[in-house]
Amino acid sequence: MEYRRLGRTGLQVSALGFGAWEIGWTRPEEGAEVGRLLNRVLDLGINLIDSSAAYRWSEELIAKYVGHRRREFVFATKCGSWRVQQPDGEWVQTLDYSARAIAPQIDRSLQRLKTDYIDIIQLHSPSYEDVAFGDGLEGLKKAQAQGKVRFISLSADGEAASKAVEIGEYDTLQITCNILDQEPAALIARARREGDMGIIVKEPIAQALYDHPRPEGDRALLWDRAQRLLVPDCIGELPRVEACLRWLLGNPEVHTAIVGTTNLRHLEANAAAAERGPLPAALLAEIQRRIAPGPPG
Repeated sequence: MEYRRLGRTGLQVSALGFGAWEIGWTRPEEGAEVGRLLNRVLDLGINLIDSSAAYRWSEELIAKYVGHRRREFVFATKCGSWRVQQPDGEWVQTLDYSARAIAPQIDRSLQRLKTDYIDIIQLHSPSYEDVAFGDGLEGLKKAQAQGKVRFISLSADGEAASKAVEIGEYDTLQITCNILDQEPAALIARARREGDMGIIVKEPIAQALYDHPRPEGDRALLWDRAQRLLVPDCIGELPRVEACLRWLLGNPEVHTAIVGTTNLRHLEANAAAAERGPLPAALLAEIQRRIAPGPPG
């Protein structure tokens, strides 16, 4: 597995990271398969695990099954968006990115993870207004000063992500970018150039939407684009997920790409794809030629 310096954090992270959203819908007492999966993640050399307070039991599962291997991985989690289970068993999602609200969330994540520090804490999908005018950043910095977190960050797209880069006080940025939606690559380059920010890419395989029926709305445009790019006369016999992953990891500005799964076979295939390195230059050129008409819409 290749490791890359996560910008100014200095952390060495695996090019392929693990997203812990999907595992969060498994109850801890029923999580033996998740336990095998998480241990395999670490055995494959994947050392970045990304979770959130909004991912139901995700943090508890990580603590239960790989907590004893805590020093082997960089743990990133999120606050601002979180879920709380009600007495009737229903999960209620709440959004509040204020310093007042995120302080107890960070403490809750520490308790759930049974750890005394979080490597990277991220505001979870804040709006532009939250980033530009809210005090969430001050809340993150306070937790950092208290030694609860090592580095501060956010997971955001569009104007919110651009504003965070402009502010210059976030150590890393988690952002959507993939072969079907390449427009964010310009902001990634700017974040690296202006602030040496660590870049964590989410949705690197575009949620494999090309393996499903054509969706409605804006994502239909991405699906249509996949029909130009991720087809045999372009990528040959290369699996579509592998083509997406290797395309993204060929960008030296990207430090790690997080992919989630509950399928051990998919996990191992993703790791093998990442280890095969960037796509051949001729294939990259053909992809860019076909995508030339521009961004979706």
